[in-house]
Amino acid sequence: MWEIIQSAWWIVYYINKDNQPRYLLIKRHALSWKIERVAPKGKIQSWEDVSKAALREVSEETWIPINQMKIKQKIWTTQLRNTDNQKWQMDKDVTYFLIEYFGDPDNVNIDNIEWYIWVYKRASFDEILWLIYYQDIRELMRQCHMIIKEDKKKFDIKKQFMQKLDL
Repeated sequence: MWEIIQSAWWIVYYINKDNQPRYLLIKRHALSWKIERVAPKGKIQSWEDVSKAALREVSEETWIPINQMKIKQKIWTTQLRNTDNQKWQMDKDVTYFLIEYFGDPDNVNIDNIEWYIWVYKRASFDEILWLIYYQDIRELMRQCHMIIKEDKKKFDIKKQFMQKLDL
């Protein structure tokens, strides 16, 4: 039996000056050499804690300092199995995380990071739906967007309540 690779995808977002979420996408060459836009992702080393690996990988792919990110929650886990023995397919378990970035988005590096990866876009939710062509990832982004909106709503309610207490 082949080794099952542990991998993760990270939906990285920040709240912009207009109080709206923006998402960081990676532009990269797929194995087919087509250019695709995806969320940052990477392999988890066997000795690594999944959450620490998440922050490390995002930092490596975007140059965002680890201390400026926080994992909001684990979103989903899926198992991908190469049942057709295709050459470029691997057996892997993929864990998806939602990560909030607290730093200045203007400091996110837009230059070439690795030979096949560039930080591509600080995309709005509507742009995400146009740029990502994998339906399952678009659906995952919808779920993340709903989580962010719900958290924002709870924060606004708490803020209003605290303001009323101060009066």
